[in-house]
Amino acid sequence: MDLFGFDVEVVFLVVDGRVIAYAWHRSEDKAREHLNKICEYHNLKGEAQQSEELEDWLEERLKGVVISGEKFTLPEVEYRNRMVYEKITEIPHGETATYSEIAKQSGVKFVEMLVALMRNPLQILIPCHRLLTKKGTLMGFYPLGVEIKEALLKIEGTKW
Repeated sequence: MDLFGFDVEVVFLVVDGRVIAYAWHRSEDKAREHLNKICEYHNLKGEAQQSEELEDWLEERLKGVVISGEKFTLPEVEYRNRMVYEKITEIPHGETATYSEIAKQSGVKFVEMLVALMRNPLQILIPCHRLLTKKGTLMGFYPLGVEIKEALLKIEGTKW
């Protein structure tokens, strides 16, 4: 899949025909490994799938969030530390927040919030790329790297 100019492999977790999580990486094996970590963290069960149809579904929603500024609505799933994800989806398109602000707003310890971000079940749809350090700098974007985070912020017209 071409993700805003970056070639990635995506594996989706599907339950009752709904995507409840996905993971991507530069290789399918790494994407599956990451999806397993996401499932373990959130105690998610479902069928891991890959298909062009699912990639089209994702691409449409990614463009909505990153290009059109649409707010993504989380599926009705009991994600661990769901409040972190809900607070992140409230960050407006083209704007940023700090990691510490989100930890405070969600009532989750900072370190636990960082783990939740590494296990983001719907990366970019839950726009953790909009998070900066207190100094206003970019911090990692697991598993794809900070260069994708920077590219996403530029697409959104974000000044940081």
